[in-house]
Amino acid sequence: MRVILAWPFYGVLGLFYAGLAVLLMPFFTVSFVEVLKTAGVYTVAAVALGISITVLSLATSPVNIVIYTLTRREYLPVVDYVVVFGIPIPLPKVAMREEKSYIAVNLGGAVIPLAVATFLATKFFSPLLLVSILIAALLTHAVSRVVPNVGVVTPALAPPIIAVLSALIAGGGPVATYITAVYGTIIGADVLNIKKVLAYKPPFVSIGGAGVFDGIYLSGVVATALSGLF
Repeated sequence: MRVILAWPFYGVLGLFYAGLAVLLMPFFTVSFVEVLKTAGVYTVAAVALGISITVLSLATSPVNIVIYTLTRREYLPVVDYVVVFGIPIPLPKVAMREEKSYIAVNLGGAVIPLAVATFLATKFFSPLLLVSILIAALLTHAVSRVVPNVGVVTPALAPPIIAVLSALIAGGGPVATYITAVYGTIIGADVLNIKKVLAYKPPFVSIGGAGVFDGIYLSGVVATALSGLF
């Protein structure tokens, strides 16, 4: 297993971003506590788990686990020369150039929220939940765009709002909304766009690795908070 560390802190803006994430940690923790309490976890345990999940997500945001290496071979015509009696003679041939793209999943931005959503889904699974995830994934994919050298981008609040409205099909509430947000975002924004991203031949692609508290993570906690309005 290959692990790539990509630090999300760059310059003054990076430090500001990191500081803002730390300030918002209580908000993220409250969202997780609400989800866990709704799932039947006792308050004390829900608080402990909420804090742990939030801190671990922040601490492991630089960690990317490589799950697949895509190797591309490109054949190029080249010309070598051989000098015979002082006369250069061209020798055309084909040279091979190999390029690799490492596809990884970010530990804090994808693995942890996906693990929480999967745990909740095993306890609250229903066909309607699958429908809400499918709708959220399709709508999120529709509003997402692939930007060269950047990755997949979406309007900031679009995935959470889509998740909240889609989760109403499954009855709404914090649990259904969180599951829908995480799965809908990771499928709609990342998985369905992976071919477009790889078309630009990036050396490294990380699902959930956009930085501190990636869009997958933020979609889950923001959608959970918004679900109370519906």
